[in-house]
Amino acid sequence: MAAKAPKAPTIVNAFTARTHLGRLIRLASEQGQSFVLTKKGLPKVALVPLGEYEELLELRAEERDPALKKALRTSAAQIRRGEVSSLAALRAIYRSR
Repeated sequence: MAAKAPKAPTIVNAFTARTHLGRLIRLASEQGQSFVLTKKGLPKVALVPLGEYEELLELRAEERDPALKKALRTSAAQIRRGEVSSLAALRAIYRSR
């Protein structure tokens, strides 16, 4: 089963967010909804489900990993040269290392 694409966040002004914070937390934690909180019409913060936040932290850490960056560059070069025919083949190469 394919993962669902995340829905666009709901925009909520700061006053409404303060007034209904408990409800927003429940919607985020139980239904996976995300919210962008605004102040004076400008986006200031996001309220996202904890799992989504943890995924973002993981992606951020991966972006800063020099070994991963090198592996991605190597993989891209292999694909350009036609040395790898599919992502499954590429994974098999890296599993064997």
